[in-house]
Amino acid sequence: MTSLENNAVGVTDENLFVSWEHWWATLDGTPGEIVWDADATDLANDLEFFKRLFDAGLPVVDFGCGNGRQSRLLARHFERVVGVDFSPSAVEHARAVDTPPNVGYRVLDARDPADAQRLHAELGDVNVYVRGVLQAMPPADRPRAIESLARLAGEAGTVFAKELTPEAAPYFAKLVERHGLTPGMARMLQQIPPGQITLPELLSLFSYASLDVVATGTSHMHTVNRWPDGEVVIVPAIYAIAQRHRAE
Repeated sequence: MTSLENNAVGVTDENLFVSWEHWWATLDGTPGEIVWDADATDLANDLEFFKRLFDAGLPVVDFGCGNGRQSRLLARHFERVVGVDFSPSAVEHARAVDTPPNVGYRVLDARDPADAQRLHAELGDVNVYVRGVLQAMPPADRPRAIESLARLAGEAGTVFAKELTPEAAPYFAKLVERHGLTPGMARMLQQIPPGQITLPELLSLFSYASLDVVATGTSHMHTVNRWPDGEVVIVPAIYAIAQRHRAE
C-alpha cells in the first residue's frame, strides 16, 4: 500500500484530527497548498445532481467547510449557508476572507452527533453539502459522522455527499509519476494522507443512519490546482444523495 492509497489504516482517531488542525494552523499562503480547493466548475456540475432535491426554504450546511471557499460558492445559489469544520484554525481562515452576508461559520466536531443536534436546535432542518470529508476520516469514525449529518438534516433536509473513490489513488500516482510531488501534495501526504470510500460503503453508512439514498453517480473533484504542464487536478469521485424516508 502506497501513501497515496492510505485509507486511514493504522491512523487513530485523535492523531488524525490533531494533524488536521495542525495542517490548517500552519498554512502559509503558498499557492496550491490546499490541494483540494474547488474550482467554481466543481459546484456548478454537482448542482445538476442535487439542487432540485434541496428544499429551497432550508439553510445549507457546508459540512467540513475548510477555508470556506465552497461555502461562499454555495451562497450564490442558496439563501443561507453555514460552514462548519472540526478545525478551529480552518474556521479562522474562512472568517478571514471577505464573506457574503448570507454565510456564517461554526466549529463543529463531526464525530459528535450531539454537537450536530445542538446546531439543529438552532437552525432547524437543513440541507447538508459534504465534499471529501468522510473519506478523510478513519473508517471507525464515519458512522458517527453520518449520524451527525442525519441529525442536521432532520425530517425535511437532504444530504449530498461527494467522496474520493479507490480510483483516486492511481490518478494521483500517475500524476506524481509524470511530474513529481508538488509542495502542497507532499505536505498533504505527510500530514493528512487522503483516504477513499466505495459506493457500497457510502450506501451502507447512510443506511446506518436510517437515511434513504435517492440518487447516486460518478463525479469529479475539480480543483483550482494545476500540475507543471498546466493540467488541472480533477480527481475521480462518487456521490450519493440521501433523505429521511418520506411517505409517497
